[in-house]
Amino acid sequence: MTSQEIAEMVGSRHDSVKRTIERLAKSGVITFPPMVEKPTAGRPATFYLFEAEQGKRDSIVVVAQLSPEFTARLVDRWRELESMFADRGTPAIPRTYKEALVHLLHQVEENERLEKENEALGVALSNAKPKAILMDTICGTADELYGLNEAGRILGTSGAVLGALMDSLGDVYVKRKYITVNRQFLKIFIDRGYGKNVVIGNGRNQAKFTFKGLCFAAVKLIAAVKLIAAGKTTASAIEYEPCREHVEREMKESKRLH
Repeated sequence: MTSQEIAEMVGSRHDSVKRTIERLAKSGVITFPPMVEKPTAGRPATFYLFEAEQGKRDSIVVVAQLSPEFTARLVDRWRELESMFADRGTPAIPRTYKEALVHLLHQVEENERLEKENEALGVALSNAKPKAILMDTICGTADELYGLNEAGRILGTSGAVLGALMDSLGDVYVKRKYITVNRQFLKIFIDRGYGKNVVIGNGRNQAKFTFKGLCFAAVKLIAAVKLIAAGKTTASAIEYEPCREHVEREMKESKRLH
C-alpha cells in the first residue's frame, strides 16, 4: 500500500497525504514508513510505502485521519461486492487493499449475526464458526476490541480527549455520577455494532469499541475539526475542555502545514 494509493482512495492530493503521514509519524502515532522512488520521464516521483502488519495498521490510521467518509465508502463498496458475489459458494479473494478492508467489515458484521443466532439456538459458538476470516491480520482479528485509551492512541489523540468527545454526543455512554466509575456503553450504541461492555480482570465492566465503533469515533473526531475549518463553529464553543484543546491544536497544526 502506497501513499499514492491512499490519496486516490480518499480523493486528496498526494502531497497533502504525505504531509499527514509525516505529521502522524513525528507525533509518534504511526511509525515512519520507508520512502521509495518511481522513475518518470522527468523528476522521479517519491511516495511512502506501507508494508507488513505495522504498515497495514498505520495505513488504516492515516485513512481514518484523512477522510470522514471512510466508513461510508467501505459500506458502499461492501454492498457492491455482496451483490457481485451473492451467487458464489465461496468468498472471493480480495484483489486490492481497499477490497480487503471491505471484506473485514463484512466479516465483523457476519460474526455478530452468527453469534446472536447461536445464542438463540443454544448452539456452542465453536461449532458454528465461519471459515477463516479473510485478511483478518489487517488489524489483529475481526473480533478485536479497543479500550478507550487504545482507541484514542490509534486515532492520534488521548483516551481523555476521545472520551470527552463521546460524552458530548449524548448517545454513546451511560451518564456517570462519579468520574471514577468505568464508562458503560448505552444499549443503542451496542445495538449499532459500535461497542461492547465486557468484564475485565477485576470483575468490573469496561466499555470497548469494535472496529466499526473505531471508524465511527474517527468520523466524529475529524468532523469537529472540519466544522471549525468551515467557519460553522469555533473551538471555544466546544464545552469539553480536553476536546476543545485537542481541536485547537489540530487547527494550528493544519495552518502550519498548509
